[in-house]
Amino acid sequence: MLAKSLERFIKWALSAWRDLSLDAKVVALFGIGNWFLLFANHTTVAATHDVPLWQLFPPGADAAFLIACGTLAFAYPLRDRRSRGSFTTRARLTHLAALIATFVIIPTLASIVLRETGKPYTYIHDGALMIEEASRKFLAGMNPYVADYLDTPMFFWPMINNPALYHLTYFPFMFLVSAPFVWFFDHFGFIWDQRYLYLPAYIGTLALIPFLVRDTAQRLAMTAAIALNPQLFPFVVEGRNDFFVLLFLFAGLALLMRERRTMSSLAFAAAGAAKLHALIFLPFVAVYLVATKRPRTLREAFAALVPTWPAALFLLATFVPFLVNNFGAFWDDVVSYNAGGAAWTYPISGMGFSAILLALGLIPYRQADFPFAAIEIAVAAPIAAWWFIRLWQRPTIATLLAGYALTLLAFLFFGRYFQGNYLGFITAVFTPVPFLAARATRRVPRRVRRPVPAVVPASWPARESPVVPVPAPAPAPIPVALDTIAEPSPAGVGAAD
Repeated sequence: MLAKSLERFIKWALSAWRDLSLDAKVVALFGIGNWFLLFANHTTVAATHDVPLWQLFPPGADAAFLIACGTLAFAYPLRDRRSRGSFTTRARLTHLAALIATFVIIPTLASIVLRETGKPYTYIHDGALMIEEASRKFLAGMNPYVADYLDTPMFFWPMINNPALYHLTYFPFMFLVSAPFVWFFDHFGFIWDQRYLYLPAYIGTLALIPFLVRDTAQRLAMTAAIALNPQLFPFVVEGRNDFFVLLFLFAGLALLMRERRTMSSLAFAAAGAAKLHALIFLPFVAVYLVATKRPRTLREAFAALVPTWPAALFLLATFVPFLVNNFGAFWDDVVSYNAGGAAWTYPISGMGFSAILLALGLIPYRQADFPFAAIEIAVAAPIAAWWFIRLWQRPTIATLLAGYALTLLAFLFFGRYFQGNYLGFITAVFTPVPFLAARATRRVPRRVRRPVPAVVPASWPARESPVVPVPAPAPAPIPVALDTIAEPSPAGVGAAD
């Protein structure tokens, strides 16, 4: 009896799942899955140890938070199944926005309030805290890569012997863009929190997704998949910078799909000037820009890269002053500190290849030097080369993103540390690929079989009516992926750069 009931339930569940729309399936998968993870796995930085997200709220409000998350997650697929016709696009968007606000935005604001009413080094990730203090060092006329951070709240951040006190691991654009905000808040006596920049970047990234795909269900589904990425959204709460970089990447993609090559390359350059993750993307963009022009000579290949010269100037202006001022300090902070070999190297952590070697005892302790840089280059370089060839043969946005995501995965996984948000960043970059690939497949024109034209034999008598020859069929158009075709510019918008 119990077995039959279970069988009926499974059949009903599978039938109900098949009847759901694409966006309802994605919201159900990510929303309900994350709701279960909220009880234990989704944690954030607190005072001395990480706590579950619901513990950011006082008693009573924590239960309300969990109930609201669960209710919104379950309600979306139920509304889709019961009243699909009346569950309009506007209603779906409003429901998804409420779900995102409850899961991500409200906990982030709660974490900001807890920090501002407590200590400046609590309820925030040390990476965000470091950017704040690097901005202050820069405003004080110091090179943030030369200075240490012993005289800042970083000293009290809850990590014993934190090597970040002596090394700034981020690229210059991160603190350069933050410096004006830090100056304004400090000058007028307000408390600056780096999440005032990162949270709008999160929202802005989600706002760009509709510009990458056309179908409404796909837009909603992709937004939900990226917004509620379980390896990414909890880190928004504590102030990690992944969505700050994704904002520029997705803006560049939206511009590139509309053939705005100069502006898109500037957006990609801004992302690369902020984080190494995005710097690896730039060679893929260069191959794409050249491949889509199908050059026959070296001169034509260089001409395809002409629109990128403002991006090249931007990168030079961002990096060169710090390289010239003290190249050794920059190299020690950004390269040696992360790869091993610095005076005080970042400890092995995360869930990548290094953690496996440490668990097996092949590496004696977390701060030990090991040639991770050589390994990650040896693994990632052939993968990148293979995808360069494939991108040259089929220059589409889907190929561009897939090659970059898999290369970045190989590079980071075999590095000194591979954190959960690294995996979240990679999956966020890869998320548009199946949507774009499916769209391109649907739009490939089919070859139409035409009747073979009749041939009139020369021996036929002249008195017989000849068969009029049918003209030979024109060749079928060459299939072209949709995401390589420039979309028409909206009214009032200029042509391509």
